[in-house]
Amino acid sequence: MKRGMLAMALALCVTGLHAEPQVQRLSFAIMRNGQQIGQHDMEIAREGASATVDFRTQIELKVMFIRAYSFGYAGREVWNGDSFVSFESQTNDNGKPHTVTASAAADKTNITADGKTIDAPANVIPASFWSLAFLTRTGFFHTETGLLLKIAVADLGNEQIATRMGPKLARHFKLTGGLERDLWFDQNGTPLRYQLKGSDNSLITSEALQ
Repeated sequence: MKRGMLAMALALCVTGLHAEPQVQRLSFAIMRNGQQIGQHDMEIAREGASATVDFRTQIELKVMFIRAYSFGYAGREVWNGDSFVSFESQTNDNGKPHTVTASAAADKTNITADGKTIDAPANVIPASFWSLAFLTRTGFFHTETGLLLKIAVADLGNEQIATRMGPKLARHFKLTGGLERDLWFDQNGTPLRYQLKGSDNSLITSEALQ
């Protein structure tokens, strides 16, 4: 009886010592030519070496009070240390749905996009740019369509930028090739700003809210 009670007590202690995941939440205002049209949210849950990242994006563009464009996105990435594990996303691009799933295998990455299977190289990762992992990779896949991308990354160095939290020292990266983007990260590797040109040549900027 005493041994049983001791074993139960030890089990309860171990359970109590189990660390809760560390959760980081990031939100970005999506601006088009200076006007907010949506919001992008990330939730990064880290537990030991693993990280699970959830994404939510909602955009609504109105012209003369009439909705001209809408976009909704929900995605999830799983990483183990520096290794990509899996990805899934659902997108509604102005009424056109897309579903993408991906998982890492020993010698390839299995991607299924809108029901079609793509055998991709083992080193590709989602083009989500939530961390600096993209600096060590050259192969990516589009998070909304699953299409394979080759992206060149230029490190433009540190610069002082204005943010909603005040001036910040940020490292500036420019992406060319499969995606045209400018990215700014703080000194801890946390994204502060994303910027791109829209299909109508408008300037789209995602600005960190906190």
